[in-house]
Amino acid sequence: MKQTERDHKTQENKKEELGTAGQNSTRPTGGWRDYIEQAEAAEKKAEQEAAKARAAQIKASKKRFQPKVLADKAKAALSAAKKGGAGQGQLKEKAVRAGKALAEGAGVCWEKTCAVTAEGWDKAGRAMSKVRGVVARHPVSPLLYVTLLAVFIGVTAFQRTYARAYVLEVNGQEVAVVASPDEKDAIVSNIESRASDILGEQYDYDAEISMTPVYVTPDELSDTAQVEDALFEDVGAWMTAYGLRVDGQELGYAATQEELYRMLDEAAQPYLTADTVSYEFVENVEVYPIEMPSNTKFDVEPIRETLAQMRVEQSTYVVKKGDTFNAIAYSLDMWPYELSVLNPDVIVDKLWVDQELIIQEAVPYLSVQNFTDETYEEAIPSPVEYIETAELYVGDTRVKEQGEDGLARVNARVTYVNGVEVEREILQSTTLEEPTTTYTYTGTTPRPVTASNGYFIWPVRGTITSNFGGRNLWGRYDFHLGLDIACPTGTSVKAADGGTVIKSGWSGSYGNLVAIRHDNGYITYYAHNSSLLVSVGDKVYQGQVIARVGMTGNASGPHCHFEVRINGTSVNPRNYLR
Repeated sequence: MKQTERDHKTQENKKEELGTAGQNSTRPTGGWRDYIEQAEAAEKKAEQEAAKARAAQIKASKKRFQPKVLADKAKAALSAAKKGGAGQGQLKEKAVRAGKALAEGAGVCWEKTCAVTAEGWDKAGRAMSKVRGVVARHPVSPLLYVTLLAVFIGVTAFQRTYARAYVLEVNGQEVAVVASPDEKDAIVSNIESRASDILGEQYDYDAEISMTPVYVTPDELSDTAQVEDALFEDVGAWMTAYGLRVDGQELGYAATQEELYRMLDEAAQPYLTADTVSYEFVENVEVYPIEMPSNTKFDVEPIRETLAQMRVEQSTYVVKKGDTFNAIAYSLDMWPYELSVLNPDVIVDKLWVDQELIIQEAVPYLSVQNFTDETYEEAIPSPVEYIETAELYVGDTRVKEQGEDGLARVNARVTYVNGVEVEREILQSTTLEEPTTTYTYTGTTPRPVTASNGYFIWPVRGTITSNFGGRNLWGRYDFHLGLDIACPTGTSVKAADGGTVIKSGWSGSYGNLVAIRHDNGYITYYAHNSSLLVSVGDKVYQGQVIARVGMTGNASGPHCHFEVRINGTSVNPRNYLR
């Protein structure tokens, strides 16, 4: 009211002054417009001064009601009440208690987190104005009102800063601060539910849990999800086990990785040697950790049985010189018809060197690649020095002087797969004996078309009616020296290789016979011909027609008897035909 009254009087004084000025002064030289502008400027200046005065008064009021000032006043009031003794009666006792609470509450608020905004203190100022009005109407000791106000402010600040909560203890150890018992119940319920789902059976969380009430700031409350996860880890519903996978296929699980590695070593052991440096499996073998329920029972025997199995894997066999279809089958522990089923397009009587046959063989479930370091002695081949000569055809050679091989000590890294060598890397070689040179003639004369190529072609195409070897013919045992190839009479008979005709005519049981000596000394026979087209001494080339098929001599039907002789001895023609 005083500030308002001062403002009102100021405005009245201004009006009077203006009125006087208007009566006594003459019209300004600048005109009425200048007069009005001066009056407005004066009025604005007065309003600014009044606003500054009000701001100073509000600042002083705020200073009087700051928490520390109130706390100091409360402590002073409390001290004064104590000095006044018991004669003041109940009023003093209440004041003492209120002052004590005020001092404690205001002190805590000041020291920790009490931060009241300017707007709040404006409200407090207005409240104090009301309190002063009440005090004016009801003359009770001001100390009581100051104490009650301080208590009110301290309690309000405390409630805004702190909330009731509970310290959660599990098995005597503090683990979290939760807002209510319901949060604790929810945590326990979730732990039991998660553990039951994993273990496949009912799980009861039997830890000793206690709760102690406290007051904390909101940011001191624990994250219930993190508390739940931490307590769930202690439950031990999960355990770390180890799985075994081969080429992406799961074989099983074990409690420890050592068990799985031990079984892998057992599977590889048959293929390891004293020279083994290291080994690995051809297949992609993985031992990896996996989380499993803690009540899982492990049985590793099925894994061990699987690793010990043999499996059938398709592979090929390359025909070598001297092989026959039946002999190949027997060497692979198979019946000939079984090999024939795997190779339906192969003519069993017409194999050739380097031909591939599909076979099946048993291999371990895990193929072991074994790396060994081996030291051994090895011959050093005699180096060859060639001497050209026109006495030989191009491509033909003849040794003039044979040298001797040397000797070396070799250290090699050898790789085996299931005991079969697949690679050899020479790490070091030390010469023990030097080799000597072999001198060889090499031909320069162009090869004529009648020269031997070193291999035989089939003289005719037809059905094999009798193979090389023992047979029963007309009721008695007989050893057949060649191949009988049945075909129509008059079919062209071709020279198996280039050479010189050494026989052309009748030859007992052979009937009409042609014999050719080849450059390598081999001799081929073509018997039972109906007609002969070459004479003794003729030079023939490979594929030249030399006779016509017939059934002369001892023959039950038209066919070509083909025979190969080396150093006068008949050999199996199949081993030389292409």
